[in-house]
Amino acid sequence: MGGGRFRGLALAIIVLIMLGAVFYSFFEFPTSPKDVDLDTTGPRIVALSVLAFVFMASLVFGQPKIRDIFRGVVFWGGLLAVLVVGYTFRGDLITGGYRVLGALAPGLAVNQEDGTILVVRDTTGHFHLNADVNGKPVTFLLDTGASAVVLNYEDALSAGFSNNDLNFSMPVSTANGRAVVAPVKIGSIQIGDTRFNDVRAFVAQPDALETSLFGMSALDRLKSWKIAGDKLILTP
Repeated sequence: MGGGRFRGLALAIIVLIMLGAVFYSFFEFPTSPKDVDLDTTGPRIVALSVLAFVFMASLVFGQPKIRDIFRGVVFWGGLLAVLVVGYTFRGDLITGGYRVLGALAPGLAVNQEDGTILVVRDTTGHFHLNADVNGKPVTFLLDTGASAVVLNYEDALSAGFSNNDLNFSMPVSTANGRAVVAPVKIGSIQIGDTRFNDVRAFVAQPDALETSLFGMSALDRLKSWKIAGDKLILTP
């Protein structure tokens, strides 16, 4: 048998062994799908895959020198360590990724595959939401203590309300004391792919409110909402 055929046969045997080992490590011959445990089998799959790749590479490219073996051990060993550590601390890495997203894109509403909307807490510790109000961009601050959506004066003008539409006659209690606001009805508020129509809201007087507030008159339109760590999850 020639050298090429021998290598091909050996390579095929290793591939079959690798597939069998991965299958066994992944499933451990479970009797039902619920017995599959990714948390305990994941690192073994990573290790088997890397080792099998090293063996196959050595067969394909010929017998390496001692120096090449040492370099390969350092490189693949380091890669294996990175993969295993990354898998072990994947929860912390995901949390860190959310924090980076909150810093780079505060207020970004991300539509999830399950239909929910994800918003990440920003570096100030608050949840800001980028939305369209009557087709115009407005950044809201989540305020579960506000009974209704509150637009600051500038955002109200941008959303199409004129000074003639605003009657500052309704007294309200705020964190800064008593104030008067103008009751309005917003034609539409859109966050991500979710749209709310005819939303009850107030407009604050000029210079009375820095950021518009996303209050309960909008949150009540949702099926549910919750805060989980650095994530705000909205379910339309």
